[in-house]
Amino acid sequence: MKSIFFTILTMMCIANVQAQKADFEWSELQRNDNVGLKDPTLVFPSQSGFTTYSVEELGTRAFAPKIIHITKFDAFGKSISTMDFALPKRQLKDATLLKVIEGKGKLYVFSYVAVKKDRKNILYAQIYDNVVGAISEIKEVFELPIEKVNASGFFQVEMSQDKNTLAVLINTPFAKKTKEQIEVLIMDADLKTVSNSKHTLSFDSSRAYREELFVENDRTVTIVKKTNVFKKEPITSLITLKNSEIEGQIVSEKGFYVSDNKVISLNGKQYLVGFATDNAKPTISMGGAKDKSFFIYGISEKKLIKNQNWNADIVKRILGKGFIDLKVKDVLIQDSDIYLIGDCLSRSSKAIEGANFEYNYTYDNGPGVVVKLNVEGEVAYDRLIKYGEKYLNDMQRLGSFYPFLNDGKLLILANEKESVLKDKKIVMGYDKINAKAIVLNTFDDSGEMKTVAFWNSKVGGKDDVVAFAPAKTIKLENNAFYIYAYGNKYQSFGKITIR
Repeated sequence: MKSIFFTILTMMCIANVQAQKADFEWSELQRNDNVGLKDPTLVFPSQSGFTTYSVEELGTRAFAPKIIHITKFDAFGKSISTMDFALPKRQLKDATLLKVIEGKGKLYVFSYVAVKKDRKNILYAQIYDNVVGAISEIKEVFELPIEKVNASGFFQVEMSQDKNTLAVLINTPFAKKTKEQIEVLIMDADLKTVSNSKHTLSFDSSRAYREELFVENDRTVTIVKKTNVFKKEPITSLITLKNSEIEGQIVSEKGFYVSDNKVISLNGKQYLVGFATDNAKPTISMGGAKDKSFFIYGISEKKLIKNQNWNADIVKRILGKGFIDLKVKDVLIQDSDIYLIGDCLSRSSKAIEGANFEYNYTYDNGPGVVVKLNVEGEVAYDRLIKYGEKYLNDMQRLGSFYPFLNDGKLLILANEKESVLKDKKIVMGYDKINAKAIVLNTFDDSGEMKTVAFWNSKVGGKDDVVAFAPAKTIKLENNAFYIYAYGNKYQSFGKITIR
């Protein structure tokens, strides 16, 4: 009996040790100012490698046109092919980049140009095919008539989670003393039009609101519209469109004001999840609105299912002030469980003395928060992710974290200072102060977080800081990821396999 117990205990210990290890493969360091790789985003992970795209300006003049650079890498982070292409140009005017969307083996690059001479604002699309490594001809997705450039309407584009559907929201130019006019275009993955519907909304034609677009796998389109945003009681409205039918509802109510949100679909129903405050416009001395709760709203049922204040431990650890600048970072779904993940992100700028129109930007990250709940509003836990970092200019890419699910557990890959991990109160020297290790944060069923440091995650970089950039992580399979590291002068691509 003792032998069996010892064997089981040994197996548990081995499993625990294995779960605390990771293997790293890093490519050679290269300069981070190389054209084509100045700010790479990783896409299309496979066993043979991955692809990056980087949006860069051509030249240094003001309003320089954008160039899209695409590089294919092998599984060891070595470049094997490169290409680049410019955005469309019309009447000698360069297009403005709207959005880059990753589809199934394709990148969709959307841009637009409004020209007074022909009185048109045209939405363009260019499709990069990762299999053949080629870019399509420029496609005119939509042509919007305009009277003048400074009143040329605007576009929004989103893709469904299954990457089979694209939705385009067209807001026509605003006109005084009229109601808002919109058009919704539904397209398949080849940009072939599935449906096109026009609607007149009950809102006054005005730009004094904020708006988000969502499209579900079943082609249901949801517009989350926030009006009276600068008033004491802002209003959050939902507009749902399906099969050319439109329906609206108001989500906010007295004491419940949505600050940030995301639309999700589960079991054939739509829900709005996110963060809220009970005091939308506090005094200036308080530093801005404080997010004091999380919520889930049933769009299909048209009712608030749950709006719950943060638990006492979180309130205590954030000094009872509530969160400032809390954003929905991600919403992960496992069966009937919803993981609502938030991160405090803010930016400030300061003009560089003696320079014309040049600024230093400071990015504040943290703390973060994780909420596990279900569609019935039953809350398993809400937990604070206690961290805080400041990054200057391009170093912002080292901030935040990468959440994912594995075997029904929430895990987070992040950076952490070695001085914090080793509980060193005083650290001398630039390299030691900024030395970081990649950490894996694991949440159990009660929300307790365990942090494991991977001390073998060092990238290198001589005397320069080259650290893991968690927001630029892509999942290859359950326990393997392609990752990116960045520093003062160098950068590197890598692969992490968690054991």
